[in-house]
Amino acid sequence: MPNRSLNYYIQLKNSSAPIILLSITILLLNGCGSETYEQRLKETAKYFEYVDMRNQALSGNWSSPTVKMRTPIEFIQLEAPMNAPATASEETTPEESQPDPIEIVDTRQPDYIDLELPGLEGAWHVEVPVDLDSESVDSPAYLYVLSNHYLISEKLMDEASNFHNDVLGAVAGTFNQFINPEEFTSERFPQGKGYTEAKSFLVSTFEPETQIEGVDYQIRIYLAESGKNQVVILLVIPKNISRGSKLNEHMDYSLETVDITSLQNRRGGQNSSSGRSSF
Repeated sequence: MPNRSLNYYIQLKNSSAPIILLSITILLLNGCGSETYEQRLKETAKYFEYVDMRNQALSGNWSSPTVKMRTPIEFIQLEAPMNAPATASEETTPEESQPDPIEIVDTRQPDYIDLELPGLEGAWHVEVPVDLDSESVDSPAYLYVLSNHYLISEKLMDEASNFHNDVLGAVAGTFNQFINPEEFTSERFPQGKGYTEAKSFLVSTFEPETQIEGVDYQIRIYLAESGKNQVVILLVIPKNISRGSKLNEHMDYSLETVDITSLQNRRGGQNSSSGRSSF
């Protein structure tokens, strides 16, 4: 009797073991494939969620001779001045008349402080909520994009190579304060995991000791370069901006989109890039 039971067990084991093993293998394989598929689906969903959030945070593409980027959606662009036609002096005859140049005022330049920004290529403004001691008020914020393109075009290469320092000197001189280059830190955007190539900047926050129109401000300075091209992005923003504002978050998204096209790259047909700046 024991031998018969043992033989039956061995027969059952020999006949069913391959089937059980095959079933387990198939389940394991299907499980691994299912997990990989689900992981890819989750990653795809995260990507499209990221793209959607960035699209909601930013305006459309903006470009200048040097820079391409998307600005925070809150900002309204300030229009560049039109080139006014020259007029002839009334005191001369038509035969003797020579066109008198007309001074063009760039209304994008700051009118709230005594500062003229060199190489200004783009300017934007927006009213943002600011939390004061006893009330909340709306105060303007500004975004400026500057580059040394005009100096390179005129083949003033020494001045072009010192563009970053000249901009810092202009800002510091306006407020009679020192901007320490050693306080700049290297930052990349996106700062965490992103789905685009990270862009590198040297970043610092300058806080004027004097108020602007009765409000405490800070100026965030972003420096970048590609080839001989140097770019400065200035965000002039109230210090006590309301927590309900998403401007800071949207600015980070904006920096992800910055591309600098150097003159050398355009001649060589290479892609635009953004690289780390140096003083």
